[in-house]
Amino acid sequence: AGELSGFKDSLIFKDVSFSYGEKEILKNISLEVRKGQTVALVGPSGGGKSTLMDLIPRFHDPKFGKIMIDGHNYPDLTTESIRAQMGIVNQESLLFNDTIFNNIAFAKPDATEEEVTTAARIANAHDFIMSSENGYQTTVGDRGNKLSGGQRQRICIARAVLANPPIMLLDEATSALDTESEKLVQDALNHLMQNRTSVIIAHRLSTIQHADIIVVIDNGQVIETGSHLELIGKNGLYKKLIDMQSFTE
Repeated sequence: AGELSGFKDSLIFKDVSFSYGEKEILKNISLEVRKGQTVALVGPSGGGKSTLMDLIPRFHDPKFGKIMIDGHNYPDLTTESIRAQMGIVNQESLLFNDTIFNNIAFAKPDATEEEVTTAARIANAHDFIMSSENGYQTTVGDRGNKLSGGQRQRICIARAVLANPPIMLLDEATSALDTESEKLVQDALNHLMQNRTSVIIAHRLSTIQHADIIVVIDNGQVIETGSHLELIGKNGLYKKLIDMQSFTE
């Protein structure tokens, strides 16, 4: 298989279907993510957003259809070289029982102290790290259990900033955070998405409104796509979700 050496143009899903056993989760999904775009996946829970997201770093292969990056079919590329283009920040963000410094530098083991602290500042993590007992040399505990949820997420965002991948895959389920962490994490995600290609499972109205393209997914299908204003104008499921106040501010 070939090596993908970067991301230049587009990521395309062409009539992609996916099943777990007998249960069809995604049906005939077609979508295009162009370089530099922020694409928000929205829709009722259980609709298939997470599964679609898992297909991008090739955690699963589609049952039918194909996924292409820069014109290359996924099976023609090494999975490692596909994943090397991507940074992932989600609920299950994994931290190791090691120092904060090493957790941030995980994706770039030769990172300098300056690079790590710069990434932490961008992720709104530097201040709480400096007030920890040993600063960047503080250990985070098993799975990061010495840190709050918001702190863990910001460490993971700092890790993604440092790795600096061309494509960011984000799951914005930040429900478990208090309001202050919430805002810090939100700002950090906004910094992370600037000037790069992002696909985000979005729950927040501000994120959704800033997206270049919103993809509305329900029952494993793409129901509609467009910008916030276009979709409001279509008066379909998106408009209904807005009217029902399904998204947080």
